[in-house]
Amino acid sequence: QTPSSTPTPPENHLLRSHIPKGSCVLDLSSKNLGIEPAMMQKSSFFGAAALGNVLRIGASRVARGSVRSVHHSNNMQGPEGAARLDASATTRPSVAASPGGKHADGNGWNVRALRKTSHGVEVLWDNEERSLFHFEWLYRNRPDVFFTCGQNMQRPTDRLKDVSSISAALGADGETLRMRWNDSSPESSFKLVWLRQCSYSDSWLSKLETARAPVAVKSRKSPEISVVDYDAVMNSDEGVKLWMEHVNRDGLCLLRGVPLVSGTVTRVAERIGPVMATIYGSEFDVQAVERPINVAYSKEGLDLHQDLAYYESPPALQHLHCLRFDKGVVGGESTFTDAFHCAELLRARDPKAFDTLCRVPATFQKIHYDRPDPVHLSFKRPHISVNHQGAVVSVFWAPPFEGPLQVPEDDVEEYFRAYHALAELIEAEEQQAETRLQTRLEPGLLVTFNNRRMLHGRSKFSEQSTGSRHLQGCYTSMEVYVNRLRVLQNRALEPSLRSPGIPIARVGNQDFS
Repeated sequence: QTPSSTPTPPENHLLRSHIPKGSCVLDLSSKNLGIEPAMMQKSSFFGAAALGNVLRIGASRVARGSVRSVHHSNNMQGPEGAARLDASATTRPSVAASPGGKHADGNGWNVRALRKTSHGVEVLWDNEERSLFHFEWLYRNRPDVFFTCGQNMQRPTDRLKDVSSISAALGADGETLRMRWNDSSPESSFKLVWLRQCSYSDSWLSKLETARAPVAVKSRKSPEISVVDYDAVMNSDEGVKLWMEHVNRDGLCLLRGVPLVSGTVTRVAERIGPVMATIYGSEFDVQAVERPINVAYSKEGLDLHQDLAYYESPPALQHLHCLRFDKGVVGGESTFTDAFHCAELLRARDPKAFDTLCRVPATFQKIHYDRPDPVHLSFKRPHISVNHQGAVVSVFWAPPFEGPLQVPEDDVEEYFRAYHALAELIEAEEQQAETRLQTRLEPGLLVTFNNRRMLHGRSKFSEQSTGSRHLQGCYTSMEVYVNRLRVLQNRALEPSLRSPGIPIARVGNQDFS
């Protein structure tokens, strides 16, 4: 596959009905938004800043408008090629909310009724969904107990002892829930839009699950690797946000027009944050050498794998900048497969194998003493992890870095049966059309991919006397990556809505949310 010359910006399938003021919406079906089709023109992508002008949703206000997508054509680019957003909107007058009142919105962000129960406050939203907020939950999340830096200043021993005299009412503005406690604590005021975001009802958790589920590039109608201009990333935070949202949506993204200068890969990665130093240093060169400290530094082919799976927290992002790839080089194409997609295929086709790989820990290791800085690292964990709702939250697959299995005897044979079932999905030729992306990097291209989600490899290559292949790479840690992405997406929100903020697709860090 060759990179798309006119990439499709992220459709943002992440939010569906989760739309606080300023949010980034990735799937704009009118059904999901609770907005009549005639009132909204469907858009493939728009970000937090743009949507703040298009959909202003509080407990009693909805704004509607039309949004034009981000494009990479010349007429939609700002200075230095940075992609920009263009939006127009009209605001509908606010609708007052009152207990038991009828609202035309039906979007699930306005309150139809409140009811105090023996356990807490039950909210009936205007789309007929219900959310129960337990008294203890509300008490521990009172806005006034949070310090200005965001820390909760309550003691862990603080608790409600008697809930019989607690009162709850809708605020006069129709946008807040007001709570009176039975102790010396002051009255608390909760924004309804914040409560909606933090709801833990079955229906809301189901929506969040749908919002966070990764969607493989190969499952789309146009399975192309997205491309963003280098200048856009280096000259604007909006370019960085676009780049990172592509990586979050697809698992990978290409930058084009990257200068053929050593060290540029680090300068690009630093637009996200500090690079992650590893046993290979802060920056590394991928080129064939004698006595390599890694097979990647040879001409051999590499089966699909993740890097540094023997780390407790492997790198999130890997950046590879193509400095040289001469036409005389035969082979050396880069391959990628979405590990989450493969795990879901295994679950559908062989549930027992899936369960085994969720339960039995593999051994990941790097033990190499014959190198300038000896390495002895080992880490045991299952290949697949799921959260409390059964959603895949991480996949670890690194055959070149697997050591002896040490598990109860009864698990050994079933483990290897399950292991080979997943291996067939990842490597078998008949599966490649369904799961694999392949591209030949060219000088000036830089690929960024989520190492915790996308398996990567390459075909074996040969270099003629006048030909050479040279990539330069570095890593970004999970915390640096997620922090930068979420700050860029959420800083346009009102401060009170930044927690929990806009959900992102799962990144493979074992986060249970």
